[in-house]
Amino acid sequence: MTLRQLLAATAMTALLAGPALAQDETPDPDARQGGAIVITYKDDVATLDPAIGYDWQNWSMIKSVFDGLMDYAPGTTDLRPGLAESYEISDDLLTYTFKLRPGVKFHNGREMTADDVKYSIDRVLTPATQSPGAGFFGSIKGADKMADGSATTLEGLTVVDPQTVRFELSRPDATFLHVLALNFASVVPKEAVEAADGDFGHQPVGTGAFKLGEWVTGQKLTLVRNPDYWREGLPYLDQITFEIGQEPVVALLRLQNGEVDVPGDGIPPAKFQEVMNDPEQKARVVEGGQLQTGYITMNVTQPPFDNVEVRRAVNMAINKNRIVQMINNRAIPANQPLPPSMPGYTEDYDGYAYDPEAAKELLAEAGLADGFQTELYVMNTDPNPRIAQAIQQDLKAIGIDA
Repeated sequence: MTLRQLLAATAMTALLAGPALAQDETPDPDARQGGAIVITYKDDVATLDPAIGYDWQNWSMIKSVFDGLMDYAPGTTDLRPGLAESYEISDDLLTYTFKLRPGVKFHNGREMTADDVKYSIDRVLTPATQSPGAGFFGSIKGADKMADGSATTLEGLTVVDPQTVRFELSRPDATFLHVLALNFASVVPKEAVEAADGDFGHQPVGTGAFKLGEWVTGQKLTLVRNPDYWREGLPYLDQITFEIGQEPVVALLRLQNGEVDVPGDGIPPAKFQEVMNDPEQKARVVEGGQLQTGYITMNVTQPPFDNVEVRRAVNMAINKNRIVQMINNRAIPANQPLPPSMPGYTEDYDGYAYDPEAAKELLAEAGLADGFQTELYVMNTDPNPRIAQAIQQDLKAIGIDA
């Protein structure tokens, strides 16, 4: 089993050194272009390749360097056109035609065209890319042939002219526009990917608000303002520096000393009450809902987790309310995969209740009345080890030695 986060839909709480500016709005009428910020993270950045990157830490970095056809309005779940100037959907909901914004340039100075959109999506679905996001594009006609290697290009993605692309779906897909707003759908230049010779993740070239400045592995990553960005007047900042290897507690101390602007890993749980009880620090805390559900993964292809009763027993054995309390109530217990702010969340669904006795009965029915042994993996950033220990205790109570 792998503890990816925790069994709770979480809320993000970040402590900032100053006011934050959304990249498409000016909440402060006195805001001006210029300045730099420093953001800290404990863990290193694996890649900035949008076809491959799939963790919470590099997600915003990739979003700063690349754009897709669709986007979200800042701070909302409302879709808006990105690199697409406009789009049309056929009456049968199977054909999507996008007109591209004219004059958009990659960081290398070349103008983006419809061929780049075609190449970028094809690249994600090419098995050799090993993109974890390939499955999101399964509704595009020909995606199955790309997956099994019998085709090298998507049948359902056509370049109509240099400024127009057309997607044909094999089935209606209500999420398709949202898929095109994912990082995986970012548009990349073929020549830059090929020039990187397999290391595009460390030599990224996009159309985004920022471009890569300096990257010292294990130490820092700097993004600098793209002066040719297609959203006029943006971004405000001239530079963003991500300092790597900073323990969250140390990052908080550096923030309090004015040495950094944003502790990227958030407020350490052990320091949360201290920060919130200080009016000066509390005034700088930005709190908001996050589209995230933390969860435990179980390998359903291997015993005993190939038995659904065992998986249900694990779910019912874990005291999710206690986990929420451990992180200062900055979450709610999850009763389904979707968090409350996500479209499709079911309001009146109860999920699995915390019931150790019922969990024991399920194990007995599965032929495991004496329990079993397993391994529980967890990231070593607080509060994850403490959460894992709580889960370990809960599992022990029903006979599972993790």
